[in-house]
Amino acid sequence: MEETVETAVSQHAVGESQGSAPAGDHQNVLRLEGAADVNAELAEIGLSNKSGWYASILLYGAGGIVTLLAGLLRPEIVPLGVRYLACFAILLSILSAVGARYLTNADWATHLRLFFGLAIFGIGAVVAGPLRTAFIMLPLFVLITPTFLYGARFAIPYVSVITPLAVLVVLVTDQPARIAHAVVSGGALMMVVLSFMAAEHRTRSLARSNRRLAYTDPLTDIANTRRLRETLAFALGNGERFALYAIDLDNFKLVNDTFDHTTGDAVLCAVAEALESEVGADDLVARRGGDEFSVLIMHPAGVDLDRLSERLGKAIERGRMATCPSITPSGSVAYVLSEESDSISSVLQRADDNLHASKQAFHSEHGDREAMRAKLESEENLAEIRPRVTSREAALRSVSAAVSRAYSRRRPGQLRQRMEKLTKRANDWARGLDFVWGYVAATCISIGLFWFLLSAAGALSPLPPAVGMGFSAVLIAIGGFALHAAKARVNKRWIDAVFIAMIASVSVIIAFAGSAGAALIDVYVVFALYGFYFLRPRQALAGMLICCGLFVGFALTGGYPYAGIRSAVTLAVVLVAAAIVVKVRSVTLRFVRTNRELSEVDALTGVANLRALRLRVDDVLDKHSGESAAARPMLMTVDLDRFKQVNDRYNHTTGDQVLGAVARAISECVRIDEMVARRGGDEFFVLFDSSTPEHLESVIPRVHKAVAHARERICPDLTPTASVGYLAWEPGQNADQFLAAADGIMHDEKIDTRSRDYEQVA
Repeated sequence: MEETVETAVSQHAVGESQGSAPAGDHQNVLRLEGAADVNAELAEIGLSNKSGWYASILLYGAGGIVTLLAGLLRPEIVPLGVRYLACFAILLSILSAVGARYLTNADWATHLRLFFGLAIFGIGAVVAGPLRTAFIMLPLFVLITPTFLYGARFAIPYVSVITPLAVLVVLVTDQPARIAHAVVSGGALMMVVLSFMAAEHRTRSLARSNRRLAYTDPLTDIANTRRLRETLAFALGNGERFALYAIDLDNFKLVNDTFDHTTGDAVLCAVAEALESEVGADDLVARRGGDEFSVLIMHPAGVDLDRLSERLGKAIERGRMATCPSITPSGSVAYVLSEESDSISSVLQRADDNLHASKQAFHSEHGDREAMRAKLESEENLAEIRPRVTSREAALRSVSAAVSRAYSRRRPGQLRQRMEKLTKRANDWARGLDFVWGYVAATCISIGLFWFLLSAAGALSPLPPAVGMGFSAVLIAIGGFALHAAKARVNKRWIDAVFIAMIASVSVIIAFAGSAGAALIDVYVVFALYGFYFLRPRQALAGMLICCGLFVGFALTGGYPYAGIRSAVTLAVVLVAAAIVVKVRSVTLRFVRTNRELSEVDALTGVANLRALRLRVDDVLDKHSGESAAARPMLMTVDLDRFKQVNDRYNHTTGDQVLGAVARAISECVRIDEMVARRGGDEFFVLFDSSTPEHLESVIPRVHKAVAHARERICPDLTPTASVGYLAWEPGQNADQFLAAADGIMHDEKIDTRSRDYEQVA
């Protein structure tokens, strides 16, 4: 399971939640004060607000049925009061089914479900008499839901009450090794609960990371089109009135054409940062693609929207002046107010129409883009207006710095500060200690220390203290090896051997303990469940069967009191807990994978985005063997000629249609294993894992023809061509250098295309 999770999330860092609710809602997800907060927590890991009720149905129903059947089969060992309590648990399971239908949004519903379980255990501890120790693992039924579904903050109050209560129940029951039993059972409960919390935190962190990536632009780290459309849908669905700004940077294409794409990236990052500084915490700034942005004002009442338009315009100028002041450092801004009859498409279309009118006014006043281009190219001192960047690698570093500044200067807020701190801790942990090995080490060392102290104190009599201390030392040594394996990142295939050694050591101690073994067998519950958090399903199932078999074997052959009913109850607890964990993790992993896929897909065109391209380039360069000088990784660059004319003459909606059609056309020209990625705006890359110049020369004409055909179908009156070039990877280049060199090829190819056009006109 652990390897499955790692595969699903790759190397993404932990980020803050970016769920489907509009901006601002995620600031409250860590405060479980009501139904909305609980539902937000569940939504973060892909679960519905009925998940807690379903868990209660299974937990109380299974526990009640098992206990009632045991009472019917062996009435002499199951008191009548316990059988009545089992019927009460079944009734609570039925009531939970009703709650799942009618009480999903009640603020007190979560606490009611947990109070049911607490009441069952408390009453059972009173009416069960000496049999109560056979039910000592039942508190897990109460603790599973808050610890695995809602996290530590919500679970700790319940754990703080229930675990001491379970220890007290054992201490007041006359039996051999009573103190040892209380320590081991309480410790087992705590270890399982801590495992639940660790798994919940890890899973939620992974889900948050992928959710955030799926809804952010890979270059500027602001919201992408997917997030914008979901937020619009949320607002329109709730009848909320909002203002939507459409923004387009003036003559931005000239930045890429005059300088290069890395300079253009720096401009976009700076503008995104500047726009975010002008809006409130509940508002949303999104990059729709290329140099187009949207700003969504969620509460426009009382806001001077015309004044805000001016502020956004000045913010754009501020960002562009700081990065590339030579190319028209301004932007066109237009807005619309939502109407009751609006849909997502209609409100975006109205905003685009207003922006189109604003762009037309700009060009009427300042001249068209080609006039500006001619002016730039006629400058005698063109080199002086270029950014002071001596290489494309340096330009790339400037972009990375701009992205970092854009992220770090955002409004911090308590949630962001908390998440940044958690992110740093998680990254430090991930770099220094493998999670699964670390968990094995903690388990072995904790159990070994507990048992060493109990043996030294003589609390495990008739187990000889020397034997108990010796095998406890073996457990500690196994934990030490696991700790070393965690630091050294030893392959996880050795975990099976360590698990077997751990089980064997525990089993030897229990075998020598005689009647005191009854106090120790609950530790098998920890071993039976831990694999379901971190390992593959087959490994986890095999471990559970081994541990359950040993538990039952020692219970029945050791002559322990109430061995049969204790075995039945504990097995039910393990099976139900494992079933819940497996189901929740299955849903969450599917949610994580879906959002990881979304995080690597361009929201507009459906092809890979820049984030996916970078990951793929890293992988390709890592495994490339350099089998020949000719066959090597290659990047094809595609830059649409005069694409801005589409937006200027029509609107951005038409431009989006052209980009989607072009992306499909390029994809149909290459093999399925050759990645097509939208670099940004009207630029595309195609990554060939291993190819030759001859193959690229044969593909380029097909791409030219396909792109022209796609553009002519939508805008037949505009230039339908594209500038296409390619670049072969040079040994020694890293991914950043390879991509920076491809940007240079794209820029040079664009200049060549423009020169040929001028020659034809002349």
